[in-house]
Amino acid sequence: MPDRQDAVPRTKEYATGRVTRRAIIAEAAEAFAEKGFHGASLRGIAREAGVDHATLMHHFGNKTALLLAVIEWHDAQDAATSLPAMDFTVEGVVDAFVGVAERNRATPGLVQLLSTLSAEAGREGHPARAALQQRHQVLVDVFAAIIRLRRDEGAVDDDGLSPEVHAALIVSTWEGLQVYDALHPGDVDVPELLARTLRRELGLDGPLSG
Repeated sequence: MPDRQDAVPRTKEYATGRVTRRAIIAEAAEAFAEKGFHGASLRGIAREAGVDHATLMHHFGNKTALLLAVIEWHDAQDAATSLPAMDFTVEGVVDAFVGVAERNRATPGLVQLLSTLSAEAGREGHPARAALQQRHQVLVDVFAAIIRLRRDEGAVDDDGLSPEVHAALIVSTWEGLQVYDALHPGDVDVPELLARTLRRELGLDGPLSG
């Protein structure tokens, strides 16, 4: 049976590790947003986080793993902001995702980096491929479930395409808008266009066949 006296230092060690990890992720998010994936230096991130390079590598192993941790942190921030106050109606879901798009405006560098990474991860064997596929799948599952429900309610027409295909269209439209905005800053209003896409696909503006 473990010595209870040994458990206290171990608990403190775990807590310190979590604090260190969060500090590294916060600095990495800023560095990746400002300098991009290739421009950001792991040694520079470690220095700004107040740790040495070996400590950073102990927690994350490589730059791709650190970037994925930043993406996970970014998504968790959105969830923490959106879910507690979410109105779990179709309108509420639309408002929540449009709110995410609004908040993305505050971190354009990170959003552009994620868009670039998504394109690069289309290559088989890319280290971020599985994680980004899972990220997409979560969104597709959410939107497909709502579309299926809205079809049952008669609010959305069944046009022969599966709810999953329509959900993939929503996700790809959102990502495509972000890529376009990165190339042509300010030319499109991403949250507004996302809202229009969601309202149309989820039947909030009447059946798609009109």
